[in-house]
Amino acid sequence: MATVKTIKRLYRTESRLKTALFYALELLVDVLIIYVIVKGFSLAYSFSYEVFSDSAKNDGDTRPVIVTILPDSSIKTVSESLYDAGVIKNKYVMMVKIRLNGYGPSIRPGRYAISPSMTYNDIITLITTDPEQETTGRSDDGLIYGKT
Repeated sequence: MATVKTIKRLYRTESRLKTALFYALELLVDVLIIYVIVKGFSLAYSFSYEVFSDSAKNDGDTRPVIVTILPDSSIKTVSESLYDAGVIKNKYVMMVKIRLNGYGPSIRPGRYAISPSMTYNDIITLITTDPEQETTGRSDDGLIYGKT
């Protein structure tokens, strides 16, 4: 039969195990919270970097893709069209770039030949400026070409 000393020792051991398990679980929760915070900052930094830098989706891909912008298209619709055509990496970055720089009202409807090697700013310049300017050209079939 178990003595009183043995029972007390078992109770202390069980109490210590519960305490250790509690601290281990608390540590796990703390690590998960830190991971989520670091991941959030990482995503925010990456998004901000894309917004404030000027990069292309694929520098080596110069084949033009035809993108049609309809009259009265919203910034969201234009960004989605460009993303669906495969000429930009992130439609949300394009939306923020257009909105931050105030180009929303300047977007011109038309059919554009845009390549994935064009940067965000090149594309914005193409869709917001007069096609008769130096950076663009208009073909016989009505397409507006940018620098590729």
